[in-house]
Amino acid sequence: MGIVIVDRAGWNARPPRDPDEVEYVALSARTEFIVHHTETPTTRSPRSIQDGHMDERGWNDIGYNFLVRDDGTVYEGRGWLVRGAHATDHNVTGLGCAYIGMNAPTEAAKESIRFLYDEACAKAGHTLSQRGHSQVGDTDCPGTTLLAWVESGMQVAHDQV
Repeated sequence: MGIVIVDRAGWNARPPRDPDEVEYVALSARTEFIVHHTETPTTRSPRSIQDGHMDERGWNDIGYNFLVRDDGTVYEGRGWLVRGAHATDHNVTGLGCAYIGMNAPTEAAKESIRFLYDEACAKAGHTLSQRGHSQVGDTDCPGTTLLAWVESGMQVAHDQV
């Protein structure tokens, strides 16, 4: 599958507020892949999500490691090696991937999320646990549809062939 990841420069990301607070995590230390939804319109830009995380929540940067749009486009958030800010007590062990929208991903979005999961496992050198945000925190995120998909093994069309 030919997934392209739009890097931070590609979506005009702001630099972290304090570069000295950026914490790197070896991929081999990751044990979980945590799926979120942004609870925003599917048209919301990664930059506006980042602005909300930094300006309204006071975070150092966007919270997620990656974001995925309905058309399957993947955006680098904090990326593979930077500690996230997406799931309390799971930001070191977990890579956070957010669906841009609310609980109703397209097949293309699910394929991209699954691609990221498979890449994460390959890069880490071991299988990561598949988790919905609500499985590791007191939240309704990622909603019932996405959570059911995660709990059923994150199957996508190419798995059925």
